[in-house]
Amino acid sequence: MEDAKPLMTVVKSRMVDEANPPLEPGEQALLDTLSMLCSFHTTEDLASFLCSPMFQRLVGNRPPFVVFEIGIYLDHTKTIELIASEDGIVLADASASGAFPGNIHTITDEKDAAKQLTHWHRTVYTDSGRFD
Repeated sequence: MEDAKPLMTVVKSRMVDEANPPLEPGEQALLDTLSMLCSFHTTEDLASFLCSPMFQRLVGNRPPFVVFEIGIYLDHTKTIELIASEDGIVLADASASGAFPGNIHTITDEKDAAKQLTHWHRTVYTDSGRFD
């Protein structure tokens, strides 16, 4: 039996500024881990991670300093950017797929994150049988 393939990926795309305040060792370790492609099997798993205290300690309560790329595991050309700040997590669709009004969505909570990631995935990827 073949293992199920992941649905989505996250990776650090680029630094846009220095972290302020500076990162603690655990936060730096998480950022280093996210410098490698990390995969998630469901949008709920990814939403849970994005809203987790660990990720929020890394990106919350400070000005934006890093941009992450969320991609579709089976088609790495389909991506959106994730920019986090003290105001929350923003999903930015540079490809203008039409999934979000104005191609930007600010996540309100974990449920909203899962809903918006699922909607974006369904908008840009045609294999609709891959949802959990």
